Amino acid sequence: MDGIVTFVFLILGAVFIYRNYVENGKLRKQVDWLTKEIDLLEKEVSELLKTLGKGQEKEIEKAALVKDHIMESAEQVKEKPSLKKEEAANTEEPPSETTAPREDIKIPNPFYRAEKDETASNGGISGFEKDLSSRWMIWLGGIAFALGGAFLVKYSIDAGLLNPAVRVVMGTLLGVVLTIAGEILRQRRSKIGWLEGTPDYLPVAISGAGFFTAFAAIYASYALYHFIPALMAFIVLASLSFLATGFALYQGRFFAYLGMIGGLLIPMLVSTGSGNAWALFPYLLLMVAASLWVSRKQAWVDVVASSLILAMLWVVLWIFTNWQMGDIIPVGGYLLILTGLNMALLNGASPLRKTDPKLSGMFATHTVTKISDIVTLLSVVLLVSIVRLDHYSILGFSLITAGLLVQGYATYRSAENDMGGVIAIFGIIFMLATWHIEDLLPYKLALGVDTTHVMAWSAIMPPSLEKFLLACGFYGALIGFAIFIRLPEMLRKPLWATMGNLVPLVILIIAYFRIKDLDTSIYFAIAALILACLFTLEARFMHRQSEEQGMTPVAAYASGASMALALGLSMVLREAWLSFALALEIVALAYIWQKTAVRGLRTLALLLTSTVLIRLFFNENIFEYHHGGGAMPVINWLFYGYGLTAVLFAVAWRMFDEKRAGDRLVSVLKAGAIMLLISFITLETRVLFSQNNNLTGAITSLEIALHTINWAAATTLLMWREVKDQDRLLGMLRRFMSVITLIGLLIGGGFENDIFSSRANVGNLPVFNLLFLQLFIPAILFGVKAYLSHQGDRKNSIMIYGILSFLTMWYWLTAEVHHYFHPGGGGYASDWEHYSYSIVWLLYSIGLLVSGLKYNSRKIRMAGLGVLSIVVIKVFLFDMNSLEGLSRALSFMGLGAALIGIGYLYQRLNNVNGDGVELKA
Repeated sequence: MDGIVTFVFLILGAVFIYRNYVENGKLRKQVDWLTKEIDLLEKEVSELLKTLGKGQEKEIEKAALVKDHIMESAEQVKEKPSLKKEEAANTEEPPSETTAPREDIKIPNPFYRAEKDETASNGGISGFEKDLSSRWMIWLGGIAFALGGAFLVKYSIDAGLLNPAVRVVMGTLLGVVLTIAGEILRQRRSKIGWLEGTPDYLPVAISGAGFFTAFAAIYASYALYHFIPALMAFIVLASLSFLATGFALYQGRFFAYLGMIGGLLIPMLVSTGSGNAWALFPYLLLMVAASLWVSRKQAWVDVVASSLILAMLWVVLWIFTNWQMGDIIPVGGYLLILTGLNMALLNGASPLRKTDPKLSGMFATHTVTKISDIVTLLSVVLLVSIVRLDHYSILGFSLITAGLLVQGYATYRSAENDMGGVIAIFGIIFMLATWHIEDLLPYKLALGVDTTHVMAWSAIMPPSLEKFLLACGFYGALIGFAIFIRLPEMLRKPLWATMGNLVPLVILIIAYFRIKDLDTSIYFAIAALILACLFTLEARFMHRQSEEQGMTPVAAYASGASMALALGLSMVLREAWLSFALALEIVALAYIWQKTAVRGLRTLALLLTSTVLIRLFFNENIFEYHHGGGAMPVINWLFYGYGLTAVLFAVAWRMFDEKRAGDRLVSVLKAGAIMLLISFITLETRVLFSQNNNLTGAITSLEIALHTINWAAATTLLMWREVKDQDRLLGMLRRFMSVITLIGLLIGGGFENDIFSSRANVGNLPVFNLLFLQLFIPAILFGVKAYLSHQGDRKNSIMIYGILSFLTMWYWLTAEVHHYFHPGGGGYASDWEHYSYSIVWLLYSIGLLVSGLKYNSRKIRMAGLGVLSIVVIKVFLFDMNSLEGLSRALSFMGLGAALIGIGYLYQRLNNVNGDGVELKA
């Protein structure tokens, strides 16, 4: 136990030293510099008065103004040395006429001058040397003095010189003497000659050592020697903590930490064994209130933050160790009062929250306001936790409703509390969404077998069904109605108008999901229709007030009405209709946007668009939408789930299009429409051509071929829109779909339908067979993409798609020749088959050369010459040795005729274009 006390003392000392040395070092340097400047200016003004004659009044006035300004600044810094620079910077108040320097007077940088003076080589004491010789030595001396006293007591114990009672009394008296001595030094240091010039922290070090000594002595009388009972020790130690907090007004921040930490640790150090929440939390509240009051007066933000957060952690500790049924009143009241203190004591730090109506104004906050937001969040989470632990009792709902109303009133009174209002609303939504969900936190692991801490998993069924529905209806109506009534007085009308219709909708969706598991329900559809009617009436009311409030609230409530209507449709219809309903809502938002021009609707539409796309592309449940089993009909849910949704995306894209480059919403809608169309064709192909004619049937060769055509056509469409619209998102999707197309091409044409090495049924027709679908059409589409790439000046794409088209077409020609001789696949090549390869490749090379010459493309001509070179090599190296008789002769004769003809074509083209004219790529 002695080790714990010593450790706490060392921690407190380290905290105080850190605060004084690190965070206030610059301010102390500034005070030192200002003092030197005042002395220097006094001498300069005196000399000026002596030497300057008449006509120099302006110079004297200027020097006097500089002196007055520096003296005023020094007084301000001395009065509040702990005020942080960031607090002063965030006040954003114009300087008063009395303190603002004149523009024609240049005041030097105090930190630069201070450093220059401290590091001067005139033999003066540097800043580091001054800190080492004064502050550090004094504080180390105070710590050493306290430890020396502890060692002295230990020696007296070991030597048997003093009995325990004498030790306790002497320790207490020593602490009192040191505390009084430190306070006397603080009060009379200016009147005692030998104390003149001593640092301000000398009294704090002595008094701090005294308080700790008295605290340790009294605690030892309880914990070690059992002289006093737990209740008396608690009262005495708590009184010392209160006294230390009061001393902070005179002695500084260290005593605020000493009183706050000591007061909050006493219930852990001194246990009465009662485990009574009614005794603990009022005491904690009193301690925190005292600490907050002192810290507010002295502007100690760090002490305020530490007090509030440690006070909240006491609730967490109580929940995990001592919670009993009935504790919700003292614990909940404690949380509500802390929230109120937080709002009262930590306001006024972020002026933008009260003046900037944009959403960004809520986030341009000072450190004080960020701390307040964190405390509010902790309070809401803990309130929801104790409501769950109390099994959703009436008392629990009363407390959390009171917290919501208090936060709502604070938000109404000042826009600075907007973030707190949003956090409180999300706390209600979180409570309803997690109703009866077990183990949000590992209660069982932390609390053992105590079943009072565990929420049982169960469906929302009687008897809790009525309570759940009542809570959903009550909070949805309360939040929606309160926002609508107070909206004209709110600063951020777009935010609160959106919350006013979005929160009831979200609560309705939560109830729909928890009770019906997103199954069809006429009752929930009626509830959504009622909300749509209410939002419509509110939109009409806002429209009559539009001259005063603008069009944003009108757009928000009109959007809410359309969202409620779409939600009602999805509740009546099957699962896939939800995506269609959301897509219909996007079109409705586009229409409202055209009428109101509220930019926030575009953001909402972007969120809805992303939601629909995520639901359709990352939802594995779509394979279970066909509840009947077996083969799906030709006309099925894919038509409205994907097909009609793609059409609605295209309509919304046209309506939202402002013809601006880089429009994110239009880009996402455009890409979404194309991808939905691709997905619809892909899934419908599964239904029509899979083995069992459903989404889970085994894949067939024809299906792979059709998928490859679909994906190749999709990349062509994406390339066309990418080149036309200069859209980067479409370019990313085009690259992705190109990779998918290539995979389908390799699987279908290379593995699934490999007619060269295995038996493959590609059809009996020589040309119009499965190979035509799997290879020829994709090769043509690759060529089209190469042409579009040329139009868009995309050199890499030209090369990639050109090579893919060239190789795929060559492979198709070769496969068709083999298929002609071996319709079932496999088999050995005859002489005439080898001869046919040479003829077909030769014709292919001639076609490429002619095309390259006609369209003046060097790349196509080089491809043709490459194929021709392979034909020449094949004829001279293979056909000469392998072919016999007529096939050998025809092979050489055909090659010779082709070479002569190609040479003639090149010569004729050269004559037509004129000598010396170069063919361009």
